Amino acid sequence: MQVVGDDYFRACIAEGGYFLKLVLNDRVAHFFPHSTEHREASLPGLNYRDDSLGDALAATIKPSMIDIRKHRAITSEKLRSILDRLEIEIGPSISGLFFNVTYGGESIKTIRGNAKPLSNNED
Repeated sequence: MQVVGDDYFRACIAEGGYFLKLVLNDRVAHFFPHSTEHREASLPGLNYRDDSLGDALAATIKPSMIDIRKHRAITSEKLRSILDRLEIEIGPSISGLFFNVTYGGESIKTIRGNAKPLSNNED
C-alpha cells in the first residue's frame, strides 16, 4: 500500500488534539488536512466521489478514532483487509497508540502501533 501524507499524519500525531482526513482504497492511503474536502484529495489510483461513485473511502481521524464513511461497493470484510494493510504501514507512526475504527457507525477494528517501518511501495 502506498501512503501519501505520512509526514503530515506523523506531525498531527506528535502535536496531539488533531483532526485530519483520510481517503483510502486497497492500493493507496492519503492523509490530508481537515479543511480539504475528501473529493478534492483524489490521486492517481485513488478516486473518492460522493455517493459511493469512486473507488475510495472517506474517513476522518481524531485521537483514538477513525470514522470511515460507508461505501456501497466495499464490504466490512474487504475494509478489514484494507485496514490490515494500513496498520502495517502506519504502525511505526502510532507506536503506543491505537485507533478504534468505525465503518458507517459500526465498530470493525482497532489499529495499533507496531515496529514495522513505513514503506511507500505498492503491493
